[in-house]
Amino acid sequence: MAENAKPKRRRSAGAVVEEPALAGLELRPPGLTPVEQEAYRKLIDAIAARRLLPGVKLVEEDLAGIFGVSRERIRRILLVLSQHDIVRLEPNRGAYVARPTYAECQDAFEARLLIERNVVRALASMGPARRRMIVSHLRRHIGAESEAIAAGDRVAEIRLSGEFHLKMAALAGNQRLLRMLQDIVAQMSLALAAHTHAHDLDCSISEHAELLDAIDAGDLDRADHLLAHHLEHMEAALLHGMHGEEDSLAAALGEIRSGNA
Repeated sequence: MAENAKPKRRRSAGAVVEEPALAGLELRPPGLTPVEQEAYRKLIDAIAARRLLPGVKLVEEDLAGIFGVSRERIRRILLVLSQHDIVRLEPNRGAYVARPTYAECQDAFEARLLIERNVVRALASMGPARRRMIVSHLRRHIGAESEAIAAGDRVAEIRLSGEFHLKMAALAGNQRLLRMLQDIVAQMSLALAAHTHAHDLDCSISEHAELLDAIDAGDLDRADHLLAHHLEHMEAALLHGMHGEEDSLAAALGEIRSGNA
């Protein structure tokens, strides 16, 4: 895994554009100053690369010293991250890297399926020329996903997988659905980075390709079926990882009890 994740760059019309480390998040939130945006980006990078693990406390004083800014600025940054469920603010306790629960992940996937079903049906219902243009664009994105897997860059792999779904929503033309999906994808990207392992999601590329084939053919029912299968696979990988961690903890504590018997 690429632990020292940096924001990815892509070229657009001759310019270099930075990409956030977690799909669904703005790289430069408008409510933050340039200095605050830089600290915000570095925090996202560290969380996405698991240098800051779920549940870690984000101490304002420490962060202010690291980034060379005031605690007031740090509070603004943490507030923006909390609005995207990347950080949790607990009264009288402080800020922590979010640790989505099993139930929260299930709820998020259920909401995501409802939203994305509308997206893929809208895409598959478009005219043939429009569908071909959209599918061609998204197939190029799948190429970037393949490159990330080949490079062993798991942070980029998860980010690009999330971006694929956000691009579909954007191309469907419903901005409200896109905004609803952005926060869910960001939260799920964080959970997938924390609880899944290398190669758990490798088949996502083939599933993305099959979904595009159905959209290209204008086959609404098949597109709907493939989307549901794809999201169910992602959910299963995530929840399996979360269960595995619980099992490991139980086994470790069992050994401690046996040793003290």
